[in-house]
Amino acid sequence: MPKCVIVGAGPAGMNAALYLKRAGIDVSIIEKNIPGGEMLKTNKIENYLGFSEIDGGDLALKMSAQIKKIGVPIIKDEVLNITKKKKFEIVTKKGTIQADYVIVATGRTPRKLGVLGEDDMLNRGISYCAVCDGAFYRGLDVAVVGGGDSALTEALYLADLCNKVYVLVRKDVRANEILQNRVKAKKNIVLLKNVQVSALNYSDKLSQVILSDGNKLDISGMFIAIGGIPKLDFLANLDLNLKNGYIKTNDNMESSVKGLYAAGDVRDKDFYQIITAASDGAIAALSIKEDV
Repeated sequence: MPKCVIVGAGPAGMNAALYLKRAGIDVSIIEKNIPGGEMLKTNKIENYLGFSEIDGGDLALKMSAQIKKIGVPIIKDEVLNITKKKKFEIVTKKGTIQADYVIVATGRTPRKLGVLGEDDMLNRGISYCAVCDGAFYRGLDVAVVGGGDSALTEALYLADLCNKVYVLVRKDVRANEILQNRVKAKKNIVLLKNVQVSALNYSDKLSQVILSDGNKLDISGMFIAIGGIPKLDFLANLDLNLKNGYIKTNDNMESSVKGLYAAGDVRDKDFYQIITAASDGAIAALSIKEDV
C-alpha cells in the first residue's frame, strides 16, 4: 500500500512523484491515458528552463522515463471515486487502493464553445488539438478560436500545414509578444478580433462558421483553444472547497480535505504553465514530507 497516491501523470503529478520518492516516501501514480497530459498536444515548447526548444511529447517522455528509473510505478487505470475514513480509499476500474495522502493532478479538459452542432462535429471538422488532428486539414482553410498562448501556438502549427488559418478572438489577444509577432509574420494567418462564433453550417462535416459580426467563413476545420475546466466527478463524495470548478488550496497545495493536495491545472491559481504545474507538484510533495 503506497503512502501517497497521485492521480494524473502530467508535469505536476510526475514532479510530485519525483520529490516524494527522493524523500523516501512510497508513492504510486494512477493515469488513465499516456503520461504527459497537455504537453502531448504541444509540438514546440520554448519556455521550459533547460530546453531552448523541445517537442511536448519528447519532454513528457523524458519526465516519465526519469520517474520510472527511480522506481515510481505509473498504473494505467482510471479513478472512479475517492472517499476518506481513517485513510483515503481510491476506487478505480481495476480495484481499490488505500493511502494516507492523495495528490490530485488531473489537469483540465478543453472548454467548449457551446454552439449548436459542436458535439456533432467533433472529429468531423471540430477539434481541440492541432497537433493531434492538424494533418487531416493539410492544404485546407481552418480557424482557431482563442487569443491566448495556446491558441496562437495552435495557429502557428496549423499555418505550416493549411492553406489559410483564421484566428478568431473574442476581445483582445492575450498571448505573449513573441507569439503575436510570429503570427503577424505568417502570411496565411488572418487575425480577427472582437468576434465570436455564432453558428455552424454543416451536413456530414463542418463547412462554414457564422461570426457575431455577420461574416461567414468557409472552412473545413475549427480548432477550439479557449482554456479548460477540471473534471472532478471522482471527488464528489469529499467536502472539497472549489472555486469556479477548480480546487482551492493553501500555499502548501493542501485542499480543504486534510491530506488531499492539488497540483497543476486542476488548482485555482493565476497562471497555468508547465513550469508552474511542476512547481505545484514539488510543493505538494515537500508539504507531505513535512507532515509525515
